[in-house]
Amino acid sequence: MAGAATNDDFVLMVAQEVSAGIERGLNYWMGRIELEVVDRSLSPAERIYALEQMLEEYRDAINETPFDWAPA
Repeated sequence: MAGAATNDDFVLMVAQEVSAGIERGLNYWMGRIELEVVDRSLSPAERIYALEQMLEEYRDAINETPFDWAPA
């Protein structure tokens, strides 16, 4: 029984770390998007271009991961 509790604790710890990592990543990208959208020094076209560049950066970042992704 003690082994089951230890396994449950380990799974919970890993799940919390994964969740925290996802939250950090989401906050990073959403924060960057928000900064571009509210930047009044950019024209609407410049904002769209900035967002497109950010999406390219994101795609490049996830394409460098060592994991295989399931096709959509």
